[in-house]
Amino acid sequence: MKNWWKTISLISVLGALVVGLAACGKQSTSHQNSGYDSAISNGLNAVADNKFDKALTYFDNALTQKPKDTKAKAYRKQTQAYLDTQAQLKAGEVEKAVTTVAAGTKITGGAKSLKTKLSDLKQTAKTDLAEYRQLKQDVSDQLKVTDGSYDTGIIKQCQHINWQKKPYLKKLKPDVDKLLKQAGQQSNSSSSSSSSSSATSSSSDSTATKTVSSADHKKAEQMRHNIFEADQGTYVWSELEKVPDTVVLQAENQSEAAGGDVGTTGSIIAKQYPNIKSYTDASSDDPNSPGAKDYLNADEAKQELSALDFYNKNQSHIEITGQKELGDAWEFTWSFKGGSMGGTFTVENKGIVSAESSNGNQIEMKTWR
Repeated sequence: MKNWWKTISLISVLGALVVGLAACGKQSTSHQNSGYDSAISNGLNAVADNKFDKALTYFDNALTQKPKDTKAKAYRKQTQAYLDTQAQLKAGEVEKAVTTVAAGTKITGGAKSLKTKLSDLKQTAKTDLAEYRQLKQDVSDQLKVTDGSYDTGIIKQCQHINWQKKPYLKKLKPDVDKLLKQAGQQSNSSSSSSSSSSATSSSSDSTATKTVSSADHKKAEQMRHNIFEADQGTYVWSELEKVPDTVVLQAENQSEAAGGDVGTTGSIIAKQYPNIKSYTDASSDDPNSPGAKDYLNADEAKQELSALDFYNKNQSHIEITGQKELGDAWEFTWSFKGGSMGGTFTVENKGIVSAESSNGNQIEMKTWR
């Protein structure tokens, strides 16, 4: 009987141990999952705040919790690709940066937010590469000049490069400095005689005002339309028209060299002519924002209707029948005198003006800023 009770007691003790160990295992697993989830969540929050170094640390922590987790591995690879691309751009390794970020956008199983960040960085890197390649070619060509007939546009561009803001161009600095020194020496020597100075000035003026062929002018004009229409509301047509044909064509060549598209061409031009971009990204009553001004009153908004071709062509027949303030926009109801047709005009403070018919069809949309 005693042996029987000993056996029962031993079984009870072993059972209690098994239950205890199982409970500890569940608590350990639960704690591990909690730590992993927290690390992933914190990492994605850091990405949203553009704190990629911190995000990498969080994803490393998640992998410490679950070393074989495919999601954490993908997130970490995406983050590392972003950081490597930034480092390469700062080091002037532009071509390597484009390759790195392109590979980063192809990582499977990653976070959508990281993929978006990488895609945006890829566009930036491609634009930087196009600028790098074009400047490299331009400087190389100008270094071959021996008669003082430098392209004043390129010389001015070299003079105004902000190396801190454009570290991706840093490998070109020795040649840029050499060109500026060479051009300055020739300019100084030529100024010693009035006839030589006059000739150099004439040559420079000619270069600065050089024209393009009729075919190239049409090509530049078409590219302006393509840029404007590709992203309605982003560009100001009246400012795009002011950009010289040579600048438009050069930007297009840079974009093509980097495998870019119309959006890349527009971004390249905007670096030299920032006014071509309409004001759309900040509160329009922020005085520190580019192109910002106070919210329009009704009379000021009506004046901006002149940006619409439809309004200009039919102004004598259009009657404004009502108006309504929409917070960040003004809406005007209109009709043709006689009541044959009507609709609404909307003037947005961010810089967009549009016309719609009464059945909701859009007639025209332009930018007024």
